Order: sequence, then C-alpha cells, then structure tokens
Amino acid sequence: MTAASGRPAIVVTHEGGVTFAAKVRSHRVVVDQPLQAGGSDSGPAPIELLAVSLGTCVAYYVQQFCHIRRLPYEGMRVEVETIGAANPHRIGRFTVRVVLPEEIPEHYSAMLQRVAQSCPAHNTLHAGADVVVRVESAIPVSA
Repeated sequence: MTAASGRPAIVVTHEGGVTFAAKVRSHRVVVDQPLQAGGSDSGPAPIELLAVSLGTCVAYYVQQFCHIRRLPYEGMRVEVETIGAANPHRIGRFTVRVVLPEEIPEHYSAMLQRVAQSCPAHNTLHAGADVVVRVESAIPVSA
C-alpha cells in the first residue's frame, strides 16, 4: 500500500516486446502498442487508457444520477474522442459525448451536465495533478 493514499500501488511489469501488464488490485490489465507502432495490439495503448478512464468515470457518475432519479440509462453510451497535441506530445483535447437511451426531462439537463463533469477523472484532467517520477535500480539480492 502507498503511505499517502492507503491504496495498493498499481504495479506494471514488462511482458515482452512493447507489451506491459498492470496489476490493479486483483485485476490484470494488458497494454500494448498498435501494429503500426511495433506492437502486437494485444491491448489498448497506455494513452488510450486515459480516455477509457475518463469515459467510464463519466458513465458511472451519469448512471448513478439517473438511477437515483429513476431516469432511463440502460443502453447509455459514452463516446470519447481525443485530439493530439505537440510540445510536449500528448492529448490536447478530450471530447466526451454522453448518449442517453431516451429523452430526459429538461429540468435535469443542467444538473446532468454538472454531474458528468464532476467525476474524479474529469476533475484530475481539468485541474491537473502533480506527477512525481523516480527512477531506481533494483538492489541485488545477497546469496
């Protein structure tokens, strides 16, 4: 567990080539590069997981809002488009589109917009987060 959050660290290991696996609690997530980038496309690329995180987080918050108010959400989908940017190389814009299966009463529209923008993934990307990277060498085990 990490001292600051009390949550277990996500551990990423090299699987070979340009494929990596992340252990997230009891889950295993494989990431790879597309064929044109030298990978075998056995999983999404790491940068795609940012869009996955945003889309699923927005979807969860919208679903919970609708569920509590007994609004229709079965069949809802969230589409996330990304636009690249340079200097530094990154995603410059996420466009998130929430498609509900049915019309909802007009008085919920503004609230639903705020809810969709209040998920932790959106807040993290919107407000930014400090990222600390440390590179360490493995300590050899004594015989």
